[in-house]
Amino acid sequence: MFKKRYLLLNLNIILLILLSSRSVAQNKYWVEFADDLTKSSITQVLERESMELFFYSEFLEAYSIYGEEDILKRLLNEGIMTDFQPVATLKQHATERNTFEYAFVLEQIKAWYLTDSLKLSGKGIKIGVIDGGFMAADKEPALAQAFKNEQLKHFTDYLMKGNTDPFYGKRLAHDDHGTEVLKMIIGKNDDIDLQTGMAPDAQLYLARTDHGIRENRLEEDYWVMALERFYDMGVRLVNSSLGYTDDFDKKKENHKVNEVDGKTSMITQAAQKAAEKGMLLVISAGNDGSHKWKVISLPADAKGVMAVGSTNFGDWSKMSYSSIGPEKLAYVKPDISCFAANGTSYSAPVITGLAACIWQYDSTLTNYDIMEIIKNSGHLSRLPNNYLGYGVPDCENIKLQLQNKPTEDNTQFVRAKSNSFDLSTYKDIVQIEYFHKQDSINVSDHGIRRRNDSEEELIIERPDKKVKYTTITAKDELVLEIVWPEK
Repeated sequence: MFKKRYLLLNLNIILLILLSSRSVAQNKYWVEFADDLTKSSITQVLERESMELFFYSEFLEAYSIYGEEDILKRLLNEGIMTDFQPVATLKQHATERNTFEYAFVLEQIKAWYLTDSLKLSGKGIKIGVIDGGFMAADKEPALAQAFKNEQLKHFTDYLMKGNTDPFYGKRLAHDDHGTEVLKMIIGKNDDIDLQTGMAPDAQLYLARTDHGIRENRLEEDYWVMALERFYDMGVRLVNSSLGYTDDFDKKKENHKVNEVDGKTSMITQAAQKAAEKGMLLVISAGNDGSHKWKVISLPADAKGVMAVGSTNFGDWSKMSYSSIGPEKLAYVKPDISCFAANGTSYSAPVITGLAACIWQYDSTLTNYDIMEIIKNSGHLSRLPNNYLGYGVPDCENIKLQLQNKPTEDNTQFVRAKSNSFDLSTYKDIVQIEYFHKQDSINVSDHGIRRRNDSEEELIIERPDKKVKYTTITAKDELVLEIVWPEK
């Protein structure tokens, strides 16, 4: 992440700072007023207490306001308000990009079964993208044709009021992050016969809600505003590579891991409300898998969104940075995973393009139908866990589902007789990934085992009695569940 570089601040950014100077004295909060208050009464309260209304969310039925905590506590005690909490900030889920991954991931998920065999391209599908900037997207060879064809239908800049140029930005500020995301959704360069996104004919609705020079942070009410505007415009498929964890500058505003529960945070509530209204939100799981936070970011914890993690390309093993699902959730997160070398920012848009193709094939499907189709195609569809979800999707399987044809399932279950299991009978398998699990979902340990040429045996040892199951995978060539003895 780039730190603030004051010498690089241009006039526009200085204006932004000046316009937001009120937040030095007043912070921004989500506020829920008592049900018996009318809008007129609420307006009077805000004026009386010198609080400024920023945004009212229809999804949340809550107000985003500038105010002081002491005043809000008093109004809460007086029964005028029923709840308030600080407006959170978000960050992009990406490291430095590497373009070699773009086409590889389509190979991993066998995209050609939909793009070539069924000629699907996302045509007629409205896709909303909430991101940090789309700088010079019209100049990118993989995107130029889409803009030439006038597939960009809407753009709103929530940071620079009055800016109508979607392609504005500064590379040092990561304002091209959204450009890279678009490549993974609609990217196609006919000049070199290279396709990097599955939905090159989709219609685009773009929202710039983040600025990289501010350490890749934004306030979540911008995100909610963009989401609600998309809904009003008939957009039902949205990609977001932004999320919230625990690295606020003001430590007291940090959430705790136990708040990643699918219901506590305001942005998660908004995402869930969107899902209940029929929107399919594809959300990056987050890049905190190797950090103290570890678990998925908000709003990837919402039950109704598609949270996407990341795998390696060669062996489909979990990327170390890819965030995991909290153990106490009543459902599996992340939902699905696929290859991305440089952050879950770049795995989520792959799934967005895939979803667009499915919706193009059958417009009667609901957002939940599409989620189930994708999850059912994953190589871990019968053995989902909180590391990779339902695994890597398979477009060949999805094609069969769409055509109401039977699909294959190579999942195997074995009951071990002791606390070790010999995989030597699988002679063609050289390398496996194992997931030791304390229950059917939650992983306590995982790793890679490789058999050398001189080795005949490949033994999996149960580490302790707390491990009830161990899942063994070798991409989709082997998916095996070992059930360990109870004693």
